[in-house]
Amino acid sequence: MMGLFPDAAPFGWMIVVMNCLPVSGLRGLPLKLAALGLAFGAILGGQAMAQAPNAGQTVVWSVAPVSLAKGSGRAVVQLRGAVRDGWHVYALRQHENGPTPLRVAVEANPLATVAGAVVGSAPTVARDGAFNLDTAFYAQNFTLSVPVRVKAGASSIPLSVRFQTCNGQTCQPPKTLHLSADIIPGERR
Repeated sequence: MMGLFPDAAPFGWMIVVMNCLPVSGLRGLPLKLAALGLAFGAILGGQAMAQAPNAGQTVVWSVAPVSLAKGSGRAVVQLRGAVRDGWHVYALRQHENGPTPLRVAVEANPLATVAGAVVGSAPTVARDGAFNLDTAFYAQNFTLSVPVRVKAGASSIPLSVRFQTCNGQTCQPPKTLHLSADIIPGERR
């Protein structure tokens, strides 16, 4: 939906839509609030957005809610990256003298820990002139799976993602984002 109003502030297009609704005064407020709720639901598609997109971002990250395997305390966090056209994100494994590899970690906390290796979508591997070697990267949407062990009482899993993006002409400095995966209630508490 951001393509409709690329220069608008994040979700600013909803205000435009809301003001176009043919209702006025306080009587129309419930209808406008309902429309706003439906719009947010359509955007999020049942997933928690980790970060609102803006013109300067090269990757938009989202984290799907987590449900625990019954009685096990184990789950897999699904982290998705949507890469801006013309950019790429370096993948999980890189040569020693290459770019900063993508890293995902469960942040230190008493209720959740990583329970295995992070696995990602199959990356593209190509010669990278900036590093004069073959690098693995994602130039489109990709998914990372993070196995976790979760103790009773946890309501979310704190994550950190460290990544670097380039566009063939310039590389941005590595960034670290702090995200959170919500745990769907009712599976195991």
